[in-house]
Amino acid sequence: MNRDEIITALEAEHDVSPQLIYVLDVIPLVDMLWADGRNQDAEISLIKKFLVEHMAELETAAGVDNPVSIDEINDFIERFVIQRPDPGLLKRLRELAELNIAQGPNPTDRSRTVLDYCLDIASAAVADYPYGKHERFEQAEKEALW
Repeated sequence: MNRDEIITALEAEHDVSPQLIYVLDVIPLVDMLWADGRNQDAEISLIKKFLVEHMAELETAAGVDNPVSIDEINDFIERFVIQRPDPGLLKRLRELAELNIAQGPNPTDRSRTVLDYCLDIASAAVADYPYGKHERFEQAEKEALW
């Protein structure tokens, strides 16, 4: 799938703005956030930090104002981070995100950044203290990482 096909799929299949293409890279983080069924403050904070950094990168790369408005970012946060999205939609968006990252500039660096944030999100909020040697990440989060 190329970029235009990704945009068309987003609009046709999921009734989402074509501007979402610019924030697709955050979808693996959203998937990690919801892996344990909860959106915790520390995890939400990490997603917001990623979005701020990502928007700055987009603006720098474009050499113009950001292609995504603050209202669109807030709508995205509300729809995917504050409210739990439909698992089928999230799975499809994750597939599109993977394609988008692979086709973007510096896909290895971008994949590494996304993975780093996913690890940070998985370790940001532990269900119970103390936890065992293999219990820092919940099993669902380990599955999401794979």
